[in-house]
Amino acid sequence: MTRGAAGRLLAVLLLLALPACADPARERFERAEKALLVQKMEAALADYRSIPRDFPQSRYAPAALLRQGDLFGSFYRNYAAALEAYDSLSFNYPQAAEVPRAVMRKGEIHLLQFFDYAAAAADLELVRKQYPRFEAMDEALFLLAKAYAGQKDSARQYAVLIELVEKYPDSPRAMEARWAAAYALLAQGNFAEADRDFRKILYLVTDGKQAARARWGIAQALEGQGELAAALDQYLAIGPDGEDPAYLAEKIARLKKRVKAS
Repeated sequence: MTRGAAGRLLAVLLLLALPACADPARERFERAEKALLVQKMEAALADYRSIPRDFPQSRYAPAALLRQGDLFGSFYRNYAAALEAYDSLSFNYPQAAEVPRAVMRKGEIHLLQFFDYAAAAADLELVRKQYPRFEAMDEALFLLAKAYAGQKDSARQYAVLIELVEKYPDSPRAMEARWAAAYALLAQGNFAEADRDFRKILYLVTDGKQAARARWGIAQALEGQGELAAALDQYLAIGPDGEDPAYLAEKIARLKKRVKAS
């Protein structure tokens, strides 16, 4: 091997021997992650906040802003600071993979903390329309349905819930969405459709309490349609699994009188 070749080989080996943490932004992000794991929140937050300031071009800056917002929101309950972090992420790094989650978190704060249903719906619709492949879309849709419920917009609420059920049937939120959709129909006075949806739920559930709840919904829908005898049969089928046996007994007694009088 010539002296020049040996020198080049030595240079390559020296480069390979450099520590993996030669990226200072990565080193600081990993330090923040470790601090977070051991509940050293102030240290974690300090490092997360410093990354976009000191290393704005780093690929860790968007992730640090997302973590910063989550810490402000979930631990410190400083929702204004959380929104500021999420906005900074969306504005400064619009192409970052973390943006849709940041926008969803904004919607969640507007919905659950500020009860600003219009702002929540706007945020969550942005996620729905601009990031169709977002991995947490089922969560975003469920929050969006709640935002429409808060605006008393039951038609949009129902449409979003059905989208969730149809597109994400394996989601842990799918069954809850089925319940919410059925109740939304009941609230709208769409009794035939509510009856249909509660019957679907009754077919799917295996727990006695949930079956009793579904039968109650069916009975309510049947009453709304004027089918009193059929409604009475559903109330009677609830049995001891009902949530309030005393109220159920009163309901059955009143309905028996109505059926007899009809």
